[in-house]
Amino acid sequence: MSRSWGNIAIRFNEMVVGPLITVFLCFIGSFDLFMIISTLSTAYKSWMEWEEYHYLRSEFQRMRLMMNVAGGPQITTNDTEYFPYVIADAITRLSSRRQVLQ
Repeated sequence: MSRSWGNIAIRFNEMVVGPLITVFLCFIGSFDLFMIISTLSTAYKSWMEWEEYHYLRSEFQRMRLMMNVAGGPQITTNDTEYFPYVIADAITRLSSRRQVLQ
C-alpha cells in the first residue's frame, strides 16, 4: 500500500465516502441501481484488500519475531525484494533446529 496523499484519499473515498453518499441518495429516493451495485462492489473490494493487507502485515511481524527468537538471520540483504527470503531462511533454520532438539 502506497502512502501518498492521493492514494489515501482515493482509498478513503472508496471505503467510506462512496457508500455514505449512496446510502444518502437511497434515503432521498434519488438512486440508480447500477450506481449502487458499482459503489458497493468497489467498497467491498477495497475493504477486502484492507483486511488482507492487515493480515499479511501481522503475519510478517510474526515471522520477524520468530526470526529474532532464532537469533537473527544468518544472511543479510539491503534489497527489499530479497528480504522475505532472509526471513524464510531464518525461520527454516529455527524449524530444523527444533526438530533436532526433539
